[in-house]
Amino acid sequence: MYAPKHLFNRCRGLLAFAFLCGLVLSPVVQAQEAEFSKQEAGLYSDVFNDNIYYEFTDYLNFANLYRKITHKKTHAANVNLYDEVPDSTFYTNRHARKRLSADELSRGALTGSGPDLSAPLTVISGKSEGLHPGFFVRDSRGDVYLFKFDPPDNLELTTSAEVIVSRIYHALGYNVSQSTIALVDPSQFKPAPDATFYDHRGFKSPLKQEDLDELLLFIPYTEDGKLRASAIKFVEGDIKGPFSFRGRRHNDPDDLVPHENRREIRALRVFSSWVNNYDVRRSNTLQALVAENGNPHLKNYIIDYNASLGAGTHEAKPPMFTYEHMLDYGEAAKAYFSAGFWEKPWQKKWREAGEKTGSPAVGYFDNRTFDPGKYKVQLPARAFKSLTHADAFWAAKIIMTFSDEDIRTLVKTGQYTSKDDEAEIARVLIERRDLIGRYWFAKANPLDEFDLSGGKLIFTDLAVQYAFEKAGNSVYQAEVLGASGKKNSWITSVESAETAIAIDPSWFSANETVQIVLRTARKGTAKVSPAVTVTLSRDSVQDIIHQD
Repeated sequence: MYAPKHLFNRCRGLLAFAFLCGLVLSPVVQAQEAEFSKQEAGLYSDVFNDNIYYEFTDYLNFANLYRKITHKKTHAANVNLYDEVPDSTFYTNRHARKRLSADELSRGALTGSGPDLSAPLTVISGKSEGLHPGFFVRDSRGDVYLFKFDPPDNLELTTSAEVIVSRIYHALGYNVSQSTIALVDPSQFKPAPDATFYDHRGFKSPLKQEDLDELLLFIPYTEDGKLRASAIKFVEGDIKGPFSFRGRRHNDPDDLVPHENRREIRALRVFSSWVNNYDVRRSNTLQALVAENGNPHLKNYIIDYNASLGAGTHEAKPPMFTYEHMLDYGEAAKAYFSAGFWEKPWQKKWREAGEKTGSPAVGYFDNRTFDPGKYKVQLPARAFKSLTHADAFWAAKIIMTFSDEDIRTLVKTGQYTSKDDEAEIARVLIERRDLIGRYWFAKANPLDEFDLSGGKLIFTDLAVQYAFEKAGNSVYQAEVLGASGKKNSWITSVESAETAIAIDPSWFSANETVQIVLRTARKGTAKVSPAVTVTLSRDSVQDIIHQD
């Protein structure tokens, strides 16, 4: 079932970057033009659909209701035989598969040098949300950018977050928009003859030079009188609007799995908890029709990262963000029935902090009371609710591939004036990386890198590798099952104190393949981990499944 989105088609304007991208002419792939219609979304429709409509109508679906009651979740439907996410139009394996160099991390998705700042910048349209303006500009090369500025009292807060987090998402594997820090003399901005903006009354009006000069008064300046912006290059291709965190585009031959069952979309909840991106929702995604190697297809993007790290959209991130959804019925009920006597975790944190948000460039970003399992984004999307322990383990192990130096390299791209601010952002990200890894590795069985060699099934215990558990403090329990035909049969059980299980050739006497069901027991705890099931032939690993 789908919400009556036609009620919201007029709620565009300032709120949907995807819609605004469509204002600019871009190359059109004629072969697919009639097939892929443009979809639209905005904040209001996102809130209605995810925070109101689906929150209630999902209970009318018996399958959803059953999963809610039993706490059972479905395994991701787009993983390969090795329980990994293959490359697709949504995702490309990057840093975790092959480490990116410092230069590659720093560049991210950037293919050029950013906007040409040696000549005037033509403002083709402007927007003004309160005291937080932004401009759509065309540089001397003809490239179009969205220039987004910092809040009046927080120079570097949102512009740095935008640039840093776009590079982190790119290294993680997502398609992102290109962004750079631009320092511009205000006199370089010149309105186009047909430029428009939304005035203080909310009406679309011609943008004159005097209007532009007035808007510039509300933007913070650097010490040398420059304007600092995150310059976001418009995505190439024919913009088809956003994609959803549920369902799929049925006429797209590359989009065969419902998005709530795609691991890389579910895992955005974990990745976003690392970079503190609260504003992950449908309107901050984008589909572009492109032609690569002569093949026209839709490419799916995650966009708009300026509400990450310690930044909100127009200010330092308020403390309740990441602890509650925009409309959080559970938290509201707790507050109501406690008659105001219950102090929420974020309220306690805020009180203990003395209601201070830290440096203006850093904002409210720390790890006090951070709980990876309870992190919430703005809206309760179906895909994020569908996150399993196997999905979260996959995301956490990717995050753990970023070394301290990798993270410092990424943070440098934010071009903070203060080295202390730069160091603080890096420190929190490094610490949060380990908190996420430790938490989700404990929820799953963190065994990885399986290989059959020398008559042994060899693997890596990532919890030991990253020093979350002591070496020699674990026992690996294996049940061996025959896999002849459709019925599995128990063969034997073995244990090993090493990250290897010796293979007995007799296991294959009546079976072409066998299943090794591995669980990990840690000294000092009575609980045994979930299972990892590895299917083996005589000479190779055939299949890996981490228990959800």
